[in-house]
Amino acid sequence: MADVSVTIPTMLAALVKGERRFTVAGDDLGGVVDAVFTLHPELRVHLLDEQGAVRPHVMFFHNDTAVRSFAGAVSEGDTLTVLQAVSGG
Repeated sequence: MADVSVTIPTMLAALVKGERRFTVAGDDLGGVVDAVFTLHPELRVHLLDEQGAVRPHVMFFHNDTAVRSFAGAVSEGDTLTVLQAVSGG
């Protein structure tokens, strides 16, 4: 298992007592995402739709690469960054 640093947007940090950065462990990217939802289950509904697909306004970056699938391998020290589009006027 690799420890991966996860960063979430400020908008979602309020759901997890202000914690914007935390570390989880996983064997692959899917395991890391599962670990995020185990640690903070309240994030799931904001990031994934009812079928488990990434919501259209959400982007995941594994290190510096945008990902829409969680099939990739992870290494110790990798990062997973979650971004949400903001709109309005």
